[in-house]
Amino acid sequence: METLDEVRQTITIQLTTDDSDTRSQYLNHFGHQVAEFSDAMSRAFLEWRALDGQLGKDERKAYVSALIYCAVALHILSMKLFLSGHTVPAGNLYRQVAETIALACLCSAKNLDILDRFMQDKYSTNDALRDAVRHAKRLQLNADAIEVLRRTRDFYHEFSHPSQLMIATHMSFSDGNVVLGASFDSGKLEEYRKEVASRVNLAKVFGNLVSGIRSNISRWKE
Repeated sequence: METLDEVRQTITIQLTTDDSDTRSQYLNHFGHQVAEFSDAMSRAFLEWRALDGQLGKDERKAYVSALIYCAVALHILSMKLFLSGHTVPAGNLYRQVAETIALACLCSAKNLDILDRFMQDKYSTNDALRDAVRHAKRLQLNADAIEVLRRTRDFYHEFSHPSQLMIATHMSFSDGNVVLGASFDSGKLEEYRKEVASRVNLAKVFGNLVSGIRSNISRWKE
């Protein structure tokens, strides 16, 4: 059993240092996927820049642009946390990514009142993915991409509440020990592959989603 000083030192290290060894293990396995992710999110960022540069002083468009930027930034941060060995907070953020980009899609629609309700704090953002799936045709966005968002939200919902999945993330499958802080567990490599693939797949449709939002906004004056 550890002493108080040993536990205190472990916690202090977790709070004050960056675990580069853990990140290196992830990068050794997923370096190629990280490059794909970076390329796709760079394209999405430039799509957002193009949209943001056409806003003028339109407050409503600025809200949509801000949502897109938040989704892009959160997706990058979620991947960074995952590669740093913090899988639970990475999962929580990933769920927010899906909800935020879905909300941006909804707010871009000319024939829906969701943007006005959101600006008035009268729209439950928890419904964004459900509503995006429901209105996919009206949004003129790729229904498959919207479905990817919905599945993402449903899976990572488990990270936001006490669950067996949450417990598993704090147990090492390779040596049976409990995990405190950042970690790479070779016994979870197959699950890591699924998570990385999910993030990369979403990154690859991000640019198309932003382009679709931009197209929707261009029709507001029609």
